Amino acid sequence: MKVALQTLLDRSVKKMGKGMNPVVKASALEMVERAYTEGITVQISAGHRSLEDQAALYGQGRVYSYNGKNYSNLAKLIVTNAKPGQSYHNFGLAIDFFIVSDDGKRAIWTVNSKWKRVADIGKELGFKWGGDWSSFK
Repeated sequence: MKVALQTLLDRSVKKMGKGMNPVVKASALEMVERAYTEGITVQISAGHRSLEDQAALYGQGRVYSYNGKNYSNLAKLIVTNAKPGQSYHNFGLAIDFFIVSDDGKRAIWTVNSKWKRVADIGKELGFKWGGDWSSFK
C-alpha cells in the first residue's frame, strides 16, 4: 500500500522544525506534493538547525587535539564544511530530502533519476541543489 501524501507532509513538517522561514517551509511542502503527483515519494529530512546541532555536524569526521592528545570521530564521514552560523540551515533557509520507498517505511539515499527529478522540482521552486555544487556536495 502506498504511503499517504499527508503522512509525508506531516513527517516533513516535524523534521523541518520550528525555526523555518515560512516561505521556504511552504516551498518545501509544495516540492513534496508535486513529486507525489508524479509518483515519487519524498520526505524532508532536515530543515532548521540550531547552532549547537550545526557544531555537532561540523565535528563529524574531524580530529581534535586536547592536552596534546588527538581525539577522533572518523567513524563518521565529514557531512558539512559549514561551521555554526555559516549554514543556511541555521537560519531556516535550507532543507535536505530523501526518497522514501512507496510504502513509506524505508529511506532511499541513492541519487537516482527520482532523486534528480525532485531536485529539479525544488529548483523550479527556487531552491539550489547541493548535487549541482562543484566543491562539497
